[in-house]
Amino acid sequence: MHFEVPKASSFKEFGGEYLMIVISIITALALEHGVQTLHHRHLAHEAGTRIDAEIQANVRELDQVLTHNTAELTKLQALRAQLLAGIQDKGGSQALIDKLELKNKLGLSVLTPALRREAWEVAVASQAVSWMSQQELERYSGLYAGMRDVQMINASGGNNFLNGPGMMDTISDVRMGDGDPKAIFRMLSQMITAYSSLDGNLQALRNDLAKSVPPAPHS
Repeated sequence: MHFEVPKASSFKEFGGEYLMIVISIITALALEHGVQTLHHRHLAHEAGTRIDAEIQANVRELDQVLTHNTAELTKLQALRAQLLAGIQDKGGSQALIDKLELKNKLGLSVLTPALRREAWEVAVASQAVSWMSQQELERYSGLYAGMRDVQMINASGGNNFLNGPGMMDTISDVRMGDGDPKAIFRMLSQMITAYSSLDGNLQALRNDLAKSVPPAPHS
């Protein structure tokens, strides 16, 4: 910033020129601050747009995962009902297993979402989030914290409803022709509960994400 030193011949002229210099400096600083503020708001708006798009993509992924898992859950529920009916009819163990073709139907096909968070991490790294409104920042941070919690649950594999080794032993027995319908029924019950627990968490997250951002525009 450059300015001329006052060259007044009287105190009154000096005061007037000094005042003009001060006003010029304040105006320049105010303009600079205004430009920076507009720039920061623009960056925050762009970051918010990218984050909204990322959240919408995560909602679509959750919809696909839930559709798959729900279809698998429905199959397991139907199979368990058929197996229970056969057990109650006192049918022979192997005959019942062969009738229901359990060798080809037992297995766990659970999908879990990747849940992208690149847009949020870039906004944090670039400090664009610091220029968002407090309400907007709290909304985004809460949503991504929910995604992180679900991912941690999925990554830990900590499902108290499912006995993994026992499930594999039961499936192996069936494939070797030595299956126990009651053990299979208990295994199916565990698998159904595991699906329901996981999908309950995913559905709650999906609902939170979907209601927090505007829907993506149709192409």
